[in-house]
Amino acid sequence: MYTSEHEKLMDQVMEYIEKNLESSLSLEKLASISTYSPFHFQRIFKGLVGESPTAYVKRLRMEKAAHLLIYEYELPVTQIALICGFSSLSYFTTSFQSYFKFSPTKWREGAYLERFPREYDNNSKKSKQLSNKEQEQQTNIGYNKFQWLDLEKVKIMEFPVCTTVKKQNVGPYTEGIPNVWEAMYHWGKARDLITDTSFMFGVPKNNPYITPPELSRYECHLAVEGIIDENLVTYPYKGGKYVVYEFEEPVDYLDRSKLIECYSELYSFWLPKSGYKYLDNPLELLYMAPKKGGLEVDFKVRAIALAIEPK
Repeated sequence: MYTSEHEKLMDQVMEYIEKNLESSLSLEKLASISTYSPFHFQRIFKGLVGESPTAYVKRLRMEKAAHLLIYEYELPVTQIALICGFSSLSYFTTSFQSYFKFSPTKWREGAYLERFPREYDNNSKKSKQLSNKEQEQQTNIGYNKFQWLDLEKVKIMEFPVCTTVKKQNVGPYTEGIPNVWEAMYHWGKARDLITDTSFMFGVPKNNPYITPPELSRYECHLAVEGIIDENLVTYPYKGGKYVVYEFEEPVDYLDRSKLIECYSELYSFWLPKSGYKYLDNPLELLYMAPKKGGLEVDFKVRAIALAIEPK
């Protein structure tokens, strides 16, 4: 039986892994962060996460490299290998080929499109390829002719430091997330934590181009600043500067392919010319509309955001 304390400690370990993929991440090191012995840490981690610590670290390194190859065009493959914790280019190339069935170069050139999960495939391959062509055509004449985004509407915003509670969904980003939000909503409503100004945001922890849908993680956060309850497991949110795009009409979670395209355009078009670099997982601002006469609540994505800092 795993407790909320177990979950919080494993979350701390996973966050450390995400932020230190270039470093040595031995079982002993990770166990020390969890405060458990290596034996107990490995057992608890696999029970909660579904993978051994070693397999989890390997997968995140592979997925980060795959992500950087797609979106960070200016980074040489050798530099990506080092950023992701590989000691040599040859070792990285061999590992990448074994994991993704393509070389890093082929992947960067578009082979990742062949791997795109069906759960999110709504003409995404075609539109992504068109976006790549569009990017090549627009290199010297500024931003225009985008499939989804009007980049003139992009905003830079500061989000506040706060404390949150969270619930997590594991699985395809087209399934389950509204149900988790609804559980969060009713939990918060019963404790008078939900108001018209409540800060609620989602964090997709994986790139759906890369991570298998069944392993994708999505966090639903509700800010609870000022709440004093020793039994409440809370998490710090560091806030910071974000590039934000707000949709004219909120986007349904079922339409994840559109959200993926929007993220792709922020990564591929806006960031390279913005003077900023990308820092962390995306953030999705929530639209919610309780339905009259019942307990159901409509949840959609009203805006997407990327954490940034000056290059």
